[in-house]
Amino acid sequence: MTDIKLTLDAGEMGIVGDMVVTNRGDAAIELEVKGDGPVLRGKQIIKLEEAVSPSLKIYYMVTDMYIRPGSFEENHKVLLELSRELVSEVPSTGMIMADIGECIILDDFRGAHEKCFELLEYEALLEDVGSKNAQKNAQKNTQKNTKTASGDE
Repeated sequence: MTDIKLTLDAGEMGIVGDMVVTNRGDAAIELEVKGDGPVLRGKQIIKLEEAVSPSLKIYYMVTDMYIRPGSFEENHKVLLELSRELVSEVPSTGMIMADIGECIILDDFRGAHEKCFELLEYEALLEDVGSKNAQKNAQKNTQKNTKTASGDE
């Protein structure tokens, strides 16, 4: 049995087990939840149409398995294929995906869900680095084009 701290902002909903809870107050509240069922903030739940990147698709699938443990059968093949595609395209995600897979094999869907946050953070880092590289390349091209246009080359 685990102890989980659940903080809900004013008006925020969350999931505890198979129940939806809502903070109807004007301030954030903190709940201590003991047990083994799913515990999520509303902010941690995404809709299928919001799963637009490979990591978000994996996050969505793992979250669904965490909230609905019986959904493993319908989700595991798709999750496995998404995992293979991601690791094939971005090999540096392999260790995180291995950790997620290990948690799922051990029926630790909460652990797999928490590992997905690492995957999302890593994806954001890669996007940030890619964006900065694209900006540098654009600046270099602009400088090069300026030199060419002025006849300096």
